[in-house]
Amino acid sequence: MRFRCIRCGYTTSGFKARCPMCGSPMELVLDREEWSLDEDEPSMWRYRSLLPRTRMRISLGEGLTPLRKIGGILVKDETRNPTGSYVDRGSSVLVSCSDLPEEVVLDFTQDVTVSLSTYLLRSGVNVRVRVDPGGVELTELLYLLNLGVDVSFDGGGGSAYESPFMIEGFKTIAFEVFESRGSSEGLVIPAESGVLAYGVWKGFRELEELGLARVPPIYLAYHGGGKTDLLEVLEGKGARLIEVSADSALESLIQLAKRGIYIKPVAAKAYSLARELGNVIAVLTGTGLRKWEHGADKPLTSLQARVLRVLEGGGEMTAYQIWRRLEGASLRGVYKALSKLEEAGMVTSRRVMARRRKIRLYRATESGGLDGPPGEAQGVADRSR
Repeated sequence: MRFRCIRCGYTTSGFKARCPMCGSPMELVLDREEWSLDEDEPSMWRYRSLLPRTRMRISLGEGLTPLRKIGGILVKDETRNPTGSYVDRGSSVLVSCSDLPEEVVLDFTQDVTVSLSTYLLRSGVNVRVRVDPGGVELTELLYLLNLGVDVSFDGGGGSAYESPFMIEGFKTIAFEVFESRGSSEGLVIPAESGVLAYGVWKGFRELEELGLARVPPIYLAYHGGGKTDLLEVLEGKGARLIEVSADSALESLIQLAKRGIYIKPVAAKAYSLARELGNVIAVLTGTGLRKWEHGADKPLTSLQARVLRVLEGGGEMTAYQIWRRLEGASLRGVYKALSKLEEAGMVTSRRVMARRRKIRLYRATESGGLDGPPGEAQGVADRSR
C-alpha cells in the first residue's frame, strides 16, 4: 500500500491522513487491482480484491444495500447499513486495517462516532468519547452509554472521518452500483466535506482503470458556503456542485419519512436534486443515532406477538416467509415488528447470500428476553483470505 495526496500527488509508503506538502487529505493506492468477487460474502467484503488486505476483518454485514425506486426515484439505500449510515463501510475497513490500542478516544461527531464506536467495540477495544456538554443532547448521551462506551468531558481525540481507509470503504458503493446496473446515467451524492463523494468517485475511477466502466456523471447536492479541498478536487475532475434549497430538502424529508425512511437533511437534498435531474441514482443515508429505548420494558403489540409465535414454531425465516404465514398484516408492518423485537433482544438476525442477493434471516432467541444491548447488530470477525 502507498498513500497519495489527492491534490498535489505527494506519495509515501507510510500512513498519513494529511499531506505534509499541501495539507490536503490522502488516499490509499493499492499495488494490485483485480475485479474478483466472493459470491458467497453477504457484505461489501465481496470486493476484497480491491480493498486493502487485513489480518483481521471486522464486519457487521455492511454494504450490499438495496438499489430501489422510492417515489419514482432510483436510490441507493444506505439506511440499511448496521447503524443506519454509509459510514459503516469506512468504519469496517478502518478498524480492520488498524493496529488498535487498548483504548481509543474519539471526539463526538454524531454518525461517525456512533458507527466507529460500534466497530471498535466489536473488535474488543475500549472506546472513550469526548463530548461537549453544551453541544450534546441527553438522548445522545444515553445512546452512547447504551453502546458501551465511556463518556468524558475532557481529553482529546478525533473522528478519523477523512482517513484514507474510510475512503476505501466508501468506494464500494460504486462497485455495488456497477454490479447491479452495469452502467448509470449519473449519481447524486450528498456533499458536506466531500469524503463520501470522493470515495464513490474513486471506486468508479478504479473500475475505469480496469476497463470495466466509465466514471458516470456525478452531481453533488451541496449546502453552499465554502468548499473543502475534496469538493474542489472533485469539481476539477468533472463533478458538478449544485445547491439545493432548504424548502425542497424539507419537502423530500417529509415525503420519505411518510414512507418510513428517515434520512439526514443533506441526504434529502440529494433526493430533491435527483427528482429535478431525472434518470439518476440518489445516494441516501440515515443517521447512526437512534432514539435510545429499552424495548423489554414495553408490552408486545399484537403483531409483534404473532410474529414471535411464527418464529418460535418455524425456525429461521425471512420477513417475507413470516408475512406469508400471517393474515391481515402488511409486509412493512412485519418488518417494523421484527425491528422492535430485535431491539428487545427477543429476535436475532443474520445476513446471507441467496441467488446473488443479500437476504436477512430471523430467528427467535432461546431465552426470549434481552440478548445484548438494544439495537446491537450481529457481528463477524474472521481472518481475511
